[in-house]
Amino acid sequence: MKNAGWSTQRVAGQVDRSECAIKNCWEQWTREGTHAWKTETGATKKTTRREDRRIVRQALVDPTVNRSTIGADVGVAIVPQTISRHLAEANLKSKRPFRAFPLTPEHRQLRLQWCHAR
Repeated sequence: MKNAGWSTQRVAGQVDRSECAIKNCWEQWTREGTHAWKTETGATKKTTRREDRRIVRQALVDPTVNRSTIGADVGVAIVPQTISRHLAEANLKSKRPFRAFPLTPEHRQLRLQWCHAR
């Protein structure tokens, strides 16, 4: 409609939107060539999708690798929290082997008595 020479007020009345919305949409169209709203908010991403996959792959290949090593291997200056977030998105969490509680000889004796009683 704007290409046809319609005024902003006339376009706004036709599509039932505010003049400000029509003006912003037209400015974006002339500036970027698109009317789509940006879907992502916040800071721009520092890594590409390929680098994201590489972070996850390195953690899968070598579970003992730490965040600083992964960051150095990827070759992008990112903070360790970014690496942790990518691993969490891939359902990878830090895994430490659970060690049994240290039992004193007294604890062992009490457990044994409890077992014999039952």
